Amino acid sequence: MQCERSGIYKPPKTRKKPNLEGSGSRKCNCLFRLKGFFDKDTNDWWLAMLCGMHNHDLDKKLSGHLIAGRLSAEEKKNVIDMTKSLTVPQNILTNLKQNNKGSVTVGTKYV
Repeated sequence: MQCERSGIYKPPKTRKKPNLEGSGSRKCNCLFRLKGFFDKDTNDWWLAMLCGMHNHDLDKKLSGHLIAGRLSAEEKKNVIDMTKSLTVPQNILTNLKQNNKGSVTVGTKYV
């Protein structure tokens, strides 16, 4: 397990579209890493911290965060149903936010 910002951004070898303004990567070569181990004797899992240091500031809000923006199984089913009925994507997002007030899902624009 590692920070979502670990690793180095590698641009594609060829670009079919011109470089869009504001596009980029979340990768900043963050060091934070954990490793899980399974102990066969006790049938338990445990985590070892390989590096407990981030080299970037933590997000103050979860809006647009990769994990917080995931949809539940019911929300995924609703999206599929609305897509089949040719609903406009903006209306699908609005519907998701109305049904779940705590949702931090954002549109498809990359931040």
